[in-house]
Amino acid sequence: MEFGKKLRELRLQRGLTLRELAKKVNLNFTYLSKIENGKVEYTPSSDKIRALAKVLNTDEIEFLKLADKVPPELEPIADNVGAIAFLRRAKDITSTEDWKDLLDFLDQKYIAKQKGKKDITK
Repeated sequence: MEFGKKLRELRLQRGLTLRELAKKVNLNFTYLSKIENGKVEYTPSSDKIRALAKVLNTDEIEFLKLADKVPPELEPIADNVGAIAFLRRAKDITSTEDWKDLLDFLDQKYIAKQKGKKDITK
């Protein structure tokens, strides 16, 4: 479902008019109308999408994803070539145990870095 359609669906479920929602998130109601009707080429900033998600009581990450936005806390990862390569490889991991192992490894790397060690794998 595209972002605008989901925005309208959630707004109507919450019983809000365009003007009411726009006022709550400090956006122009005509702009919101254009978003809902798919007549804008870009979506609001990540901060505005998070504000909309909060008012509409929906998951911020899912709403950002629907709007093709990277959550601000993940932007450093999205800009890192190594992180992108890692995520491309990791996308096929389905085992909970494998994810736990990766998280444990990352935790060890973090702890080692905090202690000033360079490489815990040697």
